[in-house]
Amino acid sequence: MPITRFPAWPLVGLAVLGIGQSRPVANLGSAAIAFQAASPQAPARLETGSILYAELTKTVDAKKAKVGDPVSAVLTADVLAHGKIVVRHDSKLVGHVTEVQVHTKETPESRLGIVFDKAITKAGEVPFQSLLLAIRPAEHVVVEIPNAPSPMSNSAQQPMQTNPSTPVPRINTTIGNGNSNHRSMPVTGPTDIDGLSLNSPAGGLQAIVSRQRTVKLESGVKIELRVTGQ
Repeated sequence: MPITRFPAWPLVGLAVLGIGQSRPVANLGSAAIAFQAASPQAPARLETGSILYAELTKTVDAKKAKVGDPVSAVLTADVLAHGKIVVRHDSKLVGHVTEVQVHTKETPESRLGIVFDKAITKAGEVPFQSLLLAIRPAEHVVVEIPNAPSPMSNSAQQPMQTNPSTPVPRINTTIGNGNSNHRSMPVTGPTDIDGLSLNSPAGGLQAIVSRQRTVKLESGVKIELRVTGQ
C-alpha cells in the first residue's frame, strides 16, 4: 500500500504561531513586575523650620578637634511632617567641625563650630541644613541612699525581716526639681552650660564661644537644631 506523506511546513508554521501568541503575554507580565520593583520610594525630607532634639554620642573638644572632624549625635524625639513620622528617634545625626580655637592668654576667646547636615535612617540618608539653637548639659544619674538606722533604734533590736515600707535606693534622672518623678529638659536660654554661649551666625559660621576655658562638649550634651533647608 502506498504511504501518503504530508508536508511538514504547516506544522512548523503552527508552532511558530503558537510561540508568537504566548511570549508577548509572558514578557508583559515580567515587564510589569520589573517596573514595580524598580519604582523608587519617595525619600524622606525634613521640612524647613523643623526642630530636632538630640544628644551628642561623642565628646567634642576644641583642644583636640580639627576642622572637618566628624561629629555624631542621636535623635531623642521623632521628627514629624504633616502628621507623619519622617525620622524616628534613635536615628543617627552626622555633622562635622567647622572651627576650632583654644583658650590662651593671647587669644582668650575659645571657639568651637559644629554643624549637622545628615540623618541616617533605615531607609537611607536624609540630607538637610541646620542651625544650632541651644546646648544643654547632659543628664547625670543621682543615686539617693537612705540614712543607715541608728544602732540603738528599735529596728536594730528586732529580728531581721522584710518590711515593704523600708525605703530603698532609687535612681532619679530628673534635672532641677527633686520632687518631680519624670524626665524633663530645662527650658532656659540658648545655653545652660556655665561659661559657654552661642554667637550669632550673621558675621559668618555659628560657633560655641567661651572666654573662661577651651570649649569642650561632653558626650550626652543635649542640643537643639532648626532645619534651615535641604
